[in-house]
Amino acid sequence: MKQIFQITRESGVPLFGCIAFGIIDRGTSLIQIRPTSVCNLNCAFCSTDGGPFSRFHGTDYVVDKDYLVDNIKEVVKLKGDGVEANIDSVGEPTTYKHLTELISDISRIKGISRISMQTNGTLLNKDKIINLEKAGLNEINLSIHSLEPELAKTLMGDKSYDIKKVIDIAREIAKTRIVLLIAPVYLPGVNDDEIPAIIELAKEINAKIGIQKYEVYKYGRKFKAAKHENWWKFYKRLVELEKKHNTKLKISAKDFKIEKKPSIPEVFRKNESPYVVVKAPGWINGQMIAVTRDRCISINNCNSKIGDKIKIKILETKNNIYIGEMKN
Repeated sequence: MKQIFQITRESGVPLFGCIAFGIIDRGTSLIQIRPTSVCNLNCAFCSTDGGPFSRFHGTDYVVDKDYLVDNIKEVVKLKGDGVEANIDSVGEPTTYKHLTELISDISRIKGISRISMQTNGTLLNKDKIINLEKAGLNEINLSIHSLEPELAKTLMGDKSYDIKKVIDIAREIAKTRIVLLIAPVYLPGVNDDEIPAIIELAKEINAKIGIQKYEVYKYGRKFKAAKHENWWKFYKRLVELEKKHNTKLKISAKDFKIEKKPSIPEVFRKNESPYVVVKAPGWINGQMIAVTRDRCISINNCNSKIGDKIKIKILETKNNIYIGEMKN
């Protein structure tokens, strides 16, 4: 059973530095907003090993809405106009209790031009979709990987998963002003025959489609039946499908109108050895989250307790995501 750690202003845990929650800024006009790491499914190929039965994660996080909104305002102030807030997660964003209110608050921030969200769709219904539309949501990226009921259950890691319900949800979204993008992961050798059917569903309901490449990650789930192929083969497959279905499938950052913008400053250098204070359990088992300079650092193989002051070595700093280790 996972523990839930509440990230509030009073917790002393900043919203920058940890990949599992808060704000991820990669130096573009799109910022990733992660209000929670909780997920209701256990997808068989999940890149983050999310869900109730995770092997690598014993902690989930829920971020206080007002604390999150205040930090988003600061990032948008730095970047200027034309910022897209993409509500995503290492889990499922619709598990967040205050999702509609969060979207409403973000929509009122000067400089925000667009709000998008990733979801598996299982927790949505007609009323929730209408409320999300009214709150200011502009796009939903919906995960559908198979239209065949049994294969869909296997891929989503849940015997109660109902693909017919999710298709109905897709149809409801398509009736609103919210742009719908259906986002299947192509698993070679597993759902090859399903991808064409999903493309045709998208065409039927006037949705966009963005096919994702299956990748294997260190802390993700590996689906043994899926073959791993290189990017050349993947794009070759997309070109073939584009011709067959007369549909654009090769998508780049330009299609999403993502451009470079100022990034929040990195405050550590690799191999630097700062003193930090442990503030929370880590997302990956064996980690703890420590804090200094208004950033989180995930400390590997850390047996220190919350409140301890320790010296660490910074191992990774990319995109303001910080990983460290205890320093002897």
